Amino acid sequence: MRIVVLSMLLIGSGFAVGCGSASFKSTGSSPSGAPSGANVIRIDVNGGPEVGQPGGGIYQNVPFATAKVCAPGSTSNCVTIGGLLVETGATGLRVFDKDVSSLKLPVVNASNGSPAYDCVAFGDGTYIWGSVQRADVILGGETAAKVPIHVISTATDGVPSSCSNGGSINLNTAIALGANGILGIGFEPTDCVFDNQSTCDAADGLPTPPSPAYYTCSGTDCTPAFIAKANQVTNPVALFPKDNNGFIVELPSASKPMVNLSGYLVFGIGTESNNQLTSSSTVITMACDAFTTQFANQNLGITDPNTCAGPYSVIDSGSNGIYFPNIPNFPTCPTSTSAGDLSSLYCPSNAQDVSATIVGQNGKSKAANFTVGNGEQLLASSQTASDAVLPTLAGSNAFGSGFVWGLPFFYGKNVYFSIAGQTAPSGAPATPWWAY
Repeated sequence: MRIVVLSMLLIGSGFAVGCGSASFKSTGSSPSGAPSGANVIRIDVNGGPEVGQPGGGIYQNVPFATAKVCAPGSTSNCVTIGGLLVETGATGLRVFDKDVSSLKLPVVNASNGSPAYDCVAFGDGTYIWGSVQRADVILGGETAAKVPIHVISTATDGVPSSCSNGGSINLNTAIALGANGILGIGFEPTDCVFDNQSTCDAADGLPTPPSPAYYTCSGTDCTPAFIAKANQVTNPVALFPKDNNGFIVELPSASKPMVNLSGYLVFGIGTESNNQLTSSSTVITMACDAFTTQFANQNLGITDPNTCAGPYSVIDSGSNGIYFPNIPNFPTCPTSTSAGDLSSLYCPSNAQDVSATIVGQNGKSKAANFTVGNGEQLLASSQTASDAVLPTLAGSNAFGSGFVWGLPFFYGKNVYFSIAGQTAPSGAPATPWWAY
C-alpha cells in the first residue's frame, strides 16, 4: 500500500508499498447533478494507473485526472496523459520524459541563460528530478498556453547530491510514483512562491539560490540557480484565459470503503454559472497558505504570520488520510502487518466520531466532523477488495504537530480553492482562501 502525508506528495513515510494484481470492480459512486461545461474535468479515486501492473499497487484516497500536453501553439502535436495525481497542496504539471519526448518541447532557461532543471525533494527522502520545458496544457476545454512544466527524468544518473541527499529514492517511474505524473493546482501560481512571494527569483534579493529547487548543469555537474518567476513550474489553471482564479473539487459522499469514486474539478470561482460560491459556504482565509483547526482544546494554527511558525493546519487532496496529533490517545496500528509498518495510523477497535472546528485568519469558523476507523482493517480491505476509497483513514502527522485535512475530508463536499494573485470573485476576500 501507499501512504501520503502532507503537501507535494510526501510518499511512503516509513510505510510499505503494497503490490498485487487486484482487479477493479465496476462499483462505486459518481456524483449526481454532474456539472458540465468547458471548465469541467472528471477526477477518479480509483487506485491509480498502476493497479494490476507488475509491481504496482492500490493508491488509496488519491484523485486522478487526465490532461492533454501539446507543443506550444500546436493543436496536433499533442499527447494525452491520464493517471495524473491531482494535488491541491502543490503547484505545477509534472510528467515523465518518456510520455512527452515525441513533442520535442522547448527548454526553459534559468536566470543565467542555461537550461533549467527542477528538483522536488520530499520529506520521506524520495525525490523527482528533471528539466523544465514549455508546453500548452489542456484540461477539458481550457487551455493554458506556454506553461513551464517539470519533465521528470527517467534516467538514474546526473542528479545532484543536494537533490538526492546522496542516495534516497528516485521516483523516476510510474510504478515508484504511483501515478503517471502530478497535476499540482494549489493556492500558488508558481512552485517556488509562498504567500505569493518568490524565493527562487534573483529579483527578490536572496544572496544565493535555495536548494533543492532549481539548477543548471554542465555535463553531470549541477549547481543551484535562480530562475525568473515567469519561468518557474506554473499552476496551469492560473494561465487559463478565463476561469483562472481558482477551482472547485466536487466529490460525492463516502461512508464506507468503496472500489472507486468519481467527481469533478470545476475551474474558476464566480466566473461561470457552474462555479458560483454558494451562500452556505464558509470562506477560510489563510496566512502562509495555512489556517487553524480547533481540536481537543488546542488551536493548531499559525502562531506568527511573519515567520509562518506554528503547528498549523493545511488542506490537501494529495494527502490520503486525515492526520493530526494523537491528543485523544487513539490506539495506533501495529508496526508489523501484511501492509507494512502502520504504526502512524490509528487503530481503534471501533470507529470513533471526532469533532473539530476549522477557523480562518478572518475569524470565520465551521464545524468539521469526521470518523476515525481502524487503519489495519481498512488497508486489509483495500488489498483484498480493491477498495481505493477509505473515508475513515486517519493517523498522526509524521511531519509536524499540526492538522492535515486530506482527501477523506473532501468526500461529500464542494471545496473551493482560490489562487493567490488572481482576481477574487465578487464579495470574496483577497486571495488566497478556501471555502466549503
